[in-house]
Amino acid sequence: MIRWHFSALVGAATCAIAAPSIAQDFSPRIIDGTAASSVDWPYMTALVKRGASAYEGQFCGGSYIGDRYILTAAHCVEGQTTQDFEVIVGINNLNHEETEGVRLTPQQIYIHPAYSNLANDIAIIELPRVLAADEATPVDIADSNTRSNTPDGTDMTVAGWGSTTPEYGNHTTSAELLEVTVPMVDQAVCAATFASVADSTDSDNFCAGYAYEGYDSCRGDSGGPLVIDSSGVQLGIVSFGSQQCGEVNSYGVYTNISLYTDWIAQITSGLSYSEMSPRAYKETGTNTHEFVLKNFSDSAITIDSVVAANDIAILTDSCTGAIQSGSACTVTVSFNSPNYEKQTLAITVNYTANGTAYSVELEAQYEIAIARSSALADALSISNVDVYSNEYPWQITSNGLRSAPIAHSQRSSVIFEGIPSGYYEFDLKVSSEAADTVDLYVNGEYVDGIGGEYTLKPWVYLPSYSNSVKFEYQKDGSIDIGDDAAYISNFRKANFETQSDRRSSGGGGGSLGWLTLTMLLPLLRRK
Repeated sequence: MIRWHFSALVGAATCAIAAPSIAQDFSPRIIDGTAASSVDWPYMTALVKRGASAYEGQFCGGSYIGDRYILTAAHCVEGQTTQDFEVIVGINNLNHEETEGVRLTPQQIYIHPAYSNLANDIAIIELPRVLAADEATPVDIADSNTRSNTPDGTDMTVAGWGSTTPEYGNHTTSAELLEVTVPMVDQAVCAATFASVADSTDSDNFCAGYAYEGYDSCRGDSGGPLVIDSSGVQLGIVSFGSQQCGEVNSYGVYTNISLYTDWIAQITSGLSYSEMSPRAYKETGTNTHEFVLKNFSDSAITIDSVVAANDIAILTDSCTGAIQSGSACTVTVSFNSPNYEKQTLAITVNYTANGTAYSVELEAQYEIAIARSSALADALSISNVDVYSNEYPWQITSNGLRSAPIAHSQRSSVIFEGIPSGYYEFDLKVSSEAADTVDLYVNGEYVDGIGGEYTLKPWVYLPSYSNSVKFEYQKDGSIDIGDDAAYISNFRKANFETQSDRRSSGGGGGSLGWLTLTMLLPLLRRK
């Protein structure tokens, strides 16, 4: 979730827009570890920013669990699409990707449906094919009893790529896979240390580590495996911990795989689908969408029923019934789009695989908009993008864009689809009453808005390989003040590359205070 905060202290000062996914910024990792042998970690997986080298682009870890599936942390892939990153399975030294591991683009991403704010922090990445035996060896994962049968003090080992620097902001990275052995911590002690951890072995997470300083996983290890030394069974997934890794009287927190064996069995049963289809654009009126399901298992999967949400209708359904191994089916739905706004479609698929009944909700997201001339993008020097708007598109001015003249209770929007990832700045002028706002949306998600009389230089981080940015000016039901308009100009790549750079670059007091609040959760993540 992104937030665009304008403090009362900001005035005409620089403002900041938070990054929805800032994996690239938090990179210190294993603390007090040693070099790990590739023989011991043949399932180790690096999550790497698309198109980047393994060393420069690695931001999280994962483990190959067999067939076509990678286990990782939900916060590693939250907000990501399959085009945003790649996985390298079976790699040990990130500088040896030409001779180690296999690099693949994810086919699907499955995040646990109850994931929220690092609770239920587990996800599965589906690969485009099954890996061969000489490419990777899967790790054995915990069963439902492994956590309760693992005594306090049991030695476990966690691996990841990184440094021995525990404090945030002082990054020294390692291309070589590192490992460190840490003991299971009493669950009551873990719960007393972290408010989000329950005092029960049935908690969705647990602690491992030492009360004295050092020996810990850290940011950048997120999603990586924690395995029991005596059995080699993976029990945990690196999730979060204290801001300073290896801190005295603190520990690393790991997702408890034993709690999720049923969910893992469901996702790896062979039915492939997109939980959330990538955003797309359609015009007002009656539209259609196709949900596609594929069976990658060795036996038939039975679709027992498909139920659509109340606002959509099923036109065709080739799925209900048996889907043979290697086959695909389609559910086509119809929906009415009367307004220019985001529209989310949903169907529930009830199915039986390997004798077990499951249910899953599939969604698709559309922005209802009109395709517009690239001249609107040219006015801001934005190239190679598609441009959309509502019925009141922004207008070209001598140095940028202006929201369209609109009446009370109307909106004027412009959308740029296909902007590459990175940090961007732009000049923003708002001339209106406070209740008339210019709002920012990134990748379909509302950020925040501001109204009144302001001249600002905001910045925004675009996390995905390809991003959409929407500016929308909206008037309330009464009162006219100033120009009743918003102006944007000089949209450009920022001259800083990381969030920490931005924090030290100055700006208004409001932006610095905002960063302190919104960065708390990311600092706890081991990402």
